[in-house]
Amino acid sequence: MSAPATVAITGLRTFIGQRIAERLATRAPRLRVVGIDLRRPQRLERKIAFERVDLTDPASHARLAEIFARERVEAVLHAAFRRDPTPDVETDHELETVGTLQLLHACTAAKVPRLVVASTTMLYGPRADNPNYLTECHPLRGHPEAHCVQNRVQVEALLVDWARRHPHAQVTVLRCAWLMGPSYFDRVVRHFARPIVPTLLGYDPLLQFVHEEDCLDAFEQAVLDAHPGVYNVVAPDPLPLSTILRLSGTTRAPLPAAILYRMRDLAARAATGDPPAAFYDYLRWTWVADGARGYAAFGEPAYTSREAWISFVSSRRLRQYR
Repeated sequence: MSAPATVAITGLRTFIGQRIAERLATRAPRLRVVGIDLRRPQRLERKIAFERVDLTDPASHARLAEIFARERVEAVLHAAFRRDPTPDVETDHELETVGTLQLLHACTAAKVPRLVVASTTMLYGPRADNPNYLTECHPLRGHPEAHCVQNRVQVEALLVDWARRHPHAQVTVLRCAWLMGPSYFDRVVRHFARPIVPTLLGYDPLLQFVHEEDCLDAFEQAVLDAHPGVYNVVAPDPLPLSTILRLSGTTRAPLPAAILYRMRDLAARAATGDPPAAFYDYLRWTWVADGARGYAAFGEPAYTSREAWISFVSSRRLRQYR
């Protein structure tokens, strides 16, 4: 299939959904973009078409199928995933896992030829026995206490089964490392933006990031061109956690795992529905992904992990002077 004439984007209000919609509306004016979410972002008013669909609605597959057929959608970007987990574990599962199943039913009914799905390298899971570089073939072991990670593991299993039963469709899954940059914010960014960052005593794992623009470049290419398969979207040259914090001049507060997890338990469960290990284990064990396959498909990233981190740090410092 050549470049699509109409692209539908679920999760229009997510960072990836909104920014890709803006790029497509600006760079490909002849391409029609249909945004799907509960509300349209104000900055996209009059730039793209919009359809209100709640993916947690059991009948949403019929509504999506009608939209895809009516608009003659040739590519779907599925970005309707939580940026941060919420205490409402059941709703998160309905949105991410069941919502993806509804989308797949709609793609089947409308015979959508291209599907691009946002994923994350967190699905590999932090483990002491992980190799230094995890390829796309490595099993997705996730984290048993991180419910949104487990949701996404289930999503990828659904995609594998759906792609097997629909060989005519081009299915692309982009597993992104932690995003860093001047305009992206989530709980990872908030954690590292603290003046004193809690760390785990005795652990200094390698961490890798991807700059927000490199991530968006990969998604834009995946939507416009045929790149079926699974790809890690990561920046090269991961750095130890200690080096990352030293580059930003951030003070470390190393604590034994048992103490840190006990101290943060109530706050973590109230904020995310998960125990502290669901996040801090990613600052304890290695889970660095191999980006070679992604580089071959989408080109070398413009930013290394160090440069992506410095981009975030410098933008945060500039905001202090506003």
